[in-house]
Amino acid sequence: MTHQDELKQLVGRAAVNFVKNGMIVGLGTGSTVKFMIDALGQKVKAEHLSIVGVPTSERSRKQANSLGITTKSVDEVDHIDLTIDGADQIDKNFQGIKGGGAAQLWEKIVAINSTKNMWIVDESKMADKLGSFPLPLE
Repeated sequence: MTHQDELKQLVGRAAVNFVKNGMIVGLGTGSTVKFMIDALGQKVKAEHLSIVGVPTSERSRKQANSLGITTKSVDEVDHIDLTIDGADQIDKNFQGIKGGGAAQLWEKIVAINSTKNMWIVDESKMADKLGSFPLPLE
């Protein structure tokens, strides 16, 4: 495992501390979120949690289901308590951007239906200036 993967794993593990029994949790997509879903699956099993995941991609849905996390579509829930997702860049003022990934539309739909949103990133996502790469969506 690379140092960057270790950092992604650390933030993924830290993020699941905010997930409580009975929550409906938006599950983002991406390499950092993959580690978070792994940690969430461990937490669900260890603590016998009853949660529902609302995935933003087929990949996240399959991963969550394989770990014993029940999933539903955004149309099957009346709210989402917390969505945990990655970001493409974050600046020193904690402003961030998304738009570089393939699941952008579903990430936005799930996020807008969430009471709270949490972005998890490793140090490689920190930037002095946002938007240093082309974004397919604005």
